[in-house]
Amino acid sequence: MEQIKIDNFIKEHPGSSFPNYTHLEDKICADISLSILNKLDLISTTDDLMLVNEVDKLGDICDVVISDDENFNLKNTLSSLGVNYSKNVYINWYRYDDIDKMKIDDLINYFDDIWYLGSDDIDIFDESLTWIVSITHFGQVNFLKI
Repeated sequence: MEQIKIDNFIKEHPGSSFPNYTHLEDKICADISLSILNKLDLISTTDDLMLVNEVDKLGDICDVVISDDENFNLKNTLSSLGVNYSKNVYINWYRYDDIDKMKIDDLINYFDDIWYLGSDDIDIFDESLTWIVSITHFGQVNFLKI
């Protein structure tokens, strides 16, 4: 998680602490990346950028688009996609080598404080690795069922 997000959260929510999260170690990120590669039947020599591009290519574009003036609800979006999520989810910030783990309720409740329109491309998934919801920096939502 970028420090600027934490700082901005504290400014926007005086007296509140930023939601708990765990930044995953490189080895765990690599294991997740390899698991996704295997589930997608991609060769293990696929690099991280190729994996990101493949997830993007295989995902379906959703009708939902996030904009500044829209009140986006991640819980409703996940529900409309038929996603059964766990208590915790993972947020991929780059090429499956920069991943944070967070409670889904915190991500839902503080989504606008965590994902920034115009700058963040993220992938959200849980330990089942049966789905990935990608949200682009311009607000497009993609869904990949694995």
